[in-house]
Amino acid sequence: MVAHPILLYVWCPIAFIVLLLAATRDGRRLLTHCVRTLLNGKSPLRWLAGLLAGILPPVGWTMAFKLARNIPDEWRPDIHTHLLPILEALMLSPGGVVGLTLLLSPVAYFVRQRNKANSQGLVRLYPILVLCFPLWLKFLNYIALHIEWSDFQDVVAWVFYGVLHFASPFIAGWWIWGFGPPGAAIVFGITLGVQNFTGLCTHILLPTAAPWFYDEHPDWETLNVDYSFPGSSAGLVRVDKVLHTHLYQAAFKKSPVVFGALPSLHAATAMCCSLYVARYGGRWGHGVMFVYYSAMLWSTQYLHHHWAIDLFLGSALSLGAFTIATKALRSLETKHEQEATTRGVDRLFCWPSPHAHRYESLPTFHENVVFEHSEGIHDDEDEVAWAKKQQKRQRSASRLGEAWHDVESRGERSEWLELKDGLAASPSSASTDSLTLYSPSSSSGSSNGGGGSGESSRRTSTR
Repeated sequence: MVAHPILLYVWCPIAFIVLLLAATRDGRRLLTHCVRTLLNGKSPLRWLAGLLAGILPPVGWTMAFKLARNIPDEWRPDIHTHLLPILEALMLSPGGVVGLTLLLSPVAYFVRQRNKANSQGLVRLYPILVLCFPLWLKFLNYIALHIEWSDFQDVVAWVFYGVLHFASPFIAGWWIWGFGPPGAAIVFGITLGVQNFTGLCTHILLPTAAPWFYDEHPDWETLNVDYSFPGSSAGLVRVDKVLHTHLYQAAFKKSPVVFGALPSLHAATAMCCSLYVARYGGRWGHGVMFVYYSAMLWSTQYLHHHWAIDLFLGSALSLGAFTIATKALRSLETKHEQEATTRGVDRLFCWPSPHAHRYESLPTFHENVVFEHSEGIHDDEDEVAWAKKQQKRQRSASRLGEAWHDVESRGERSEWLELKDGLAASPSSASTDSLTLYSPSSSSGSSNGGGGSGESSRRTSTR
């Protein structure tokens, strides 16, 4: 009942804008450009398959969460109400913080060795952030539980816990599509879905109570706790009063998994989004994600929805899933660099590939002679055929680049240059009116004859 008006308010303006654009010629050209940007030379069915591969894991986790209410109580294990208060007190004690820091030392060393080849200053801080995490978590716990409640803090906590928690996967997915290599957004969706489904299974197999349960039941030690206990919105009830609604108070009472505190999927989702956006976001991405992740840890404790130990194990779950996914990410990044493919933002704004410069200094070779009319590509040429031709050219450039690096590693640069000079002096290369020696730099229009250079440059950037 709540999702229906939200979807209505979102899709109706989008449909209205699309109809307005379709009514004009320039608007139709813009819509066509956006469609081609999304397809990236793929067929609609292949693009849809990739989209579903990234969306279905999170959707499957959401459906599994909703269906968890149908599990019979006699199949469920006992609820562990004594576990988390004890672990929380141990972890946040001075000895617990020191011990946890020592326990994370091998992880910090692993992170340092894994990013040793990366010379960026922010990446060098990763091991320090790992070691400082227990102390930072204790600090956030202190300011969350030892400050006086106010309407402003309630609303801020609600923005992170109740709004950005659901919006951040979509925002992060678009960001990764725009600034990551092709296919990285699919890996992000799979990582998010698998880690959250793993957390849901832990909730079912190891049910634990959140802090709000102990607030509402001070005599919890004498209670016979079972699955008939309703959920609670805890600190979000204050947000309902500020917004003059009963949304959260009604929603949390009907929660499918009432005793699902450990691990915190709010922390896991925030960590997953932060790791991916920071990987492809540069300095701004690191800064924004650090603030977002820290605010999420603070808000969950401020609203009494999670313990600090929940946040720690939820973050550890996400870090483990991301570590496994980095193998696929590195494969995509290597392919993106070798083939000089474009990112989503490059295709949208007609920019060249960020790795196109790596082939600009390569020598031309006789196997890369490409026959092309000197006047360039006409506007009425079939776009699909042109995209396939450009794909073959970039694969050829990738093979040329690999061969050139092999030659440099064997110290045969002089022989290669002599071969190039011999080809340049041969009679067969004298006629260049109707053909050009293709190198990756010529695809941007610098080597094309006539007036087709600008058009070729424009079309090269759309792949």
